[in-house]
Amino acid sequence: MKSISKNSWFVRNPNKTYFILVLLSVIFIDWISGMIFIPQDYNSFRCPHYYYHHDLLPNQKTLNIWGDRVYEIYTNSLGFKDKEIRNIPLKKNKKRLLFIGDSYTEGIGMTYNESFIGLLNNKLNKNNIEILNAGVVSYSPKFYYLKTKYLIERTGLEFDELYVFIDNSDILNEITYENFTPYENKYFKRAIINIKRFLFKHSYIYYSIANLILNSKRDPITEGWNRVMGNALLDEMSLENPDFISSILTWSLNKQVFEKWGKKGLLLAEKNMLNLIDLCKENNIKINIVIYPWPIIIYHKDLENIQVSFWREFCEKNKITLINLYPDFINNTESKIIINKYFIINDVHWNKEGHKLIADKLMKYILM
Repeated sequence: MKSISKNSWFVRNPNKTYFILVLLSVIFIDWISGMIFIPQDYNSFRCPHYYYHHDLLPNQKTLNIWGDRVYEIYTNSLGFKDKEIRNIPLKKNKKRLLFIGDSYTEGIGMTYNESFIGLLNNKLNKNNIEILNAGVVSYSPKFYYLKTKYLIERTGLEFDELYVFIDNSDILNEITYENFTPYENKYFKRAIINIKRFLFKHSYIYYSIANLILNSKRDPITEGWNRVMGNALLDEMSLENPDFISSILTWSLNKQVFEKWGKKGLLLAEKNMLNLIDLCKENNIKINIVIYPWPIIIYHKDLENIQVSFWREFCEKNKITLINLYPDFINNTESKIIINKYFIINDVHWNKEGHKLIADKLMKYILM
């Protein structure tokens, strides 16, 4: 026994042994601290995606938080927000409509049954029509195209019509995500993203450092995105300068901001939407575009802004149906009354009444 003890690697290398013991102690304490001090992750159902940047994990039952409200989230086998965990057949057996958009379409702050897609699905079941929700926060035309392409060509999902909800934030998001490309063969990059996400959930040291870095770059708007996306997925958005982020609100109202950011964003959006139109034509899928105003636009009663005129001309040129919901929010009714009635307090997203309004307005187009 003495011979074995004397020849032990740990005995022969006391400094290295001490270093290993300290390292293991730090890892253990860091892990325990993470369990105690890292708050509950209300974005655990969100994940990076190698082909279209980010998505929702499939078959999830969890909680999401928006403002002061904690509510249940379910996703189906395709990773779409849904009423319950359920398997979605790839082959359709009834008329199937796919909706895609950003946080408005995902239905942030609402359960599935409270969202306009849930309301529509419940109403249209009797008409033998199925609606699927591929919308996820912070999507824009680039991801509308990439995700739809992925669902058609790689997943094999069948559907008859595509409804694309183009948001005011989409135009500058196109600039944010301009350099993103699918990285399916870049295994190292995929591994790094997964490691970062794991550490953010479990390592208190990593969690603290990441928050310090992000807090130094964050303004009230990026703070909002942080609550939606989770720090682990904010690679591009968090690092944009505050001037760029604040321009999301004003690019269609301010000519200087439009020249600086909006013009480029619209060109990128147009390119990706043309790709999406070609994809739908190749697969015999009818495409519809839906536009709607943010509260700041409603407040200014900007019924005919750049966003509206651009997509109207785009749809006329490409013979696409445009569903313009601006007049439903901008009319003779006082702006404050509209905003208080249809939007979450101190937020840009629809409340329950807002989702009911959207569902009612879309019904007539779907059943035409």
